[in-house]
Amino acid sequence: MNDNQVSDFMNHEPVYCNRTTRIAEIKYLLNKYNLEELIVVDEERHPIGVVNFADVDNEEIESMDIPSDVSAIECMRQIPAVVMNNSTLEETLNVMRTNQTTSIAVVDANGHLEGVIEKDIITKIIM
Repeated sequence: MNDNQVSDFMNHEPVYCNRTTRIAEIKYLLNKYNLEELIVVDEERHPIGVVNFADVDNEEIESMDIPSDVSAIECMRQIPAVVMNNSTLEETLNVMRTNQTTSIAVVDANGHLEGVIEKDIITKIIM
């Protein structure tokens, strides 16, 4: 059994946006950092949702009077799960499998975003 903690392998500088980030910037960040999803955080940096291209490039948004005025809070999905920074890699992988996600936000004891880890990284380490 592997007891490596997720904090040892996570990206300590995750890319994220806040609830008021407009869709143009969301698209820019997704493209620039080649991300599948972008984490949305509140004012205290608690993860509150995720947003991807499908969330910002859809007919409902395009049909609005000014689609560029849409912000992350209006198109995000609830974040499926987070893990604590002291979670093991195996625990983290199990949470990812349960929630059918390829990446997961890592939080500290106060629930603040501390990092993110990809499923591929974990499987390379423990498999």
